[in-house]
Amino acid sequence: MRWLVCAVLCLLATMQYLLPETAAALIWQRGSLQQGQWWRLLTGHLVHLSPRHLLLNLSGLLLICELWWGSLLLSELLTMLLLCASGVSVLLWLLEPGLLWYAGLSGVLHGLWAGSAGAAWLQGCRWFSGLACGLLVIKLVWPAEAVAGMPVISAAHLYGALCGLFWLACRQLLQRSLVFV
Repeated sequence: MRWLVCAVLCLLATMQYLLPETAAALIWQRGSLQQGQWWRLLTGHLVHLSPRHLLLNLSGLLLICELWWGSLLLSELLTMLLLCASGVSVLLWLLEPGLLWYAGLSGVLHGLWAGSAGAAWLQGCRWFSGLACGLLVIKLVWPAEAVAGMPVISAAHLYGALCGLFWLACRQLLQRSLVFV
């Protein structure tokens, strides 16, 4: 199932290149959100600035899928994905009032990275997951100004990681409460 989720995300993210007119209707834009176009809170993560941007993000998605998603349930993958996407968008809206637009999957990817690596850590995969979490912390502390000539919204990466950790905490609380029932 993890590969189905990954494949659907890849397909949705490439749609803007198959139907170029969709990008303008899907990108996260503050002005459009203020006019009630709330779908952009989710779809803005599917729009990319260039094919290179798309390939970088999809490479990260495939890596996360391969390394960590094998031990997660489909319901866990979907809730983590939706929580990270909506959480990044809402936090950008609330905490970055000067941000007029946002595009790309990287904020969500940082959430999937944090949540998935954290879940693997809790399931006993300590060494590799610990290394991955350490690399994530370094990545968040040492943000990039631009990657391959594209602007980087480092706040989205931080918000994504926080959303992934929030998902992990909720998952742990739910699992503990089910044990006591």
